Amino acid sequence: MGALEILLLVVIIIFALVGAVRGYPKELGTTTGLLVALLVLSEWGEEIFTGLDSTIYSFLGLSFLASSYASLWQALSFLGLYVLMVFLAYHGETLAFRGTAPPGPLGMTLNIANGAVNGYLIAGSVWYYLYRFDYPLRIPGLFPPPLTDLTQSLLPLLPVTLLQPHLLLFIAFLLLMRIMR
Repeated sequence: MGALEILLLVVIIIFALVGAVRGYPKELGTTTGLLVALLVLSEWGEEIFTGLDSTIYSFLGLSFLASSYASLWQALSFLGLYVLMVFLAYHGETLAFRGTAPPGPLGMTLNIANGAVNGYLIAGSVWYYLYRFDYPLRIPGLFPPPLTDLTQSLLPLLPVTLLQPHLLLFIAFLLLMRIMR
């Protein structure tokens, strides 16, 4: 098992514990925010970064896309924007669904499962953007090339790859559930 799979599993476990404490009504609201963040980045991320690059070029004469570190700058931009959106999804007054978890093991299972889904969305999306830009953050020992067979087989299961064609549908469904409940 490589470092990426272990890191993904650890983040999922941590967010499952967070979900156990926060409860699934708050976690569902956070899930909605995370899906919106993925939609924004997958649909308009390139335009946001290109616009930012051209604005910086017009003021400073610097172009990140023309530099030899273009993939690093793009990865940092996408990851920075995504981490900011994750922070906003968890911070302060969040979009919380009505209701409470059922008492006992069923309620705790719902809380943990929704927290684990959020961990998967967060860690998997970070992994996707690292993969998309060819792992420009070469932290020694974290993603030693070549990637393991298990790592390669998990790439199609990353959230952006798996959910991107249906993100708008998932967001609409969650918002309808929030309104109707």
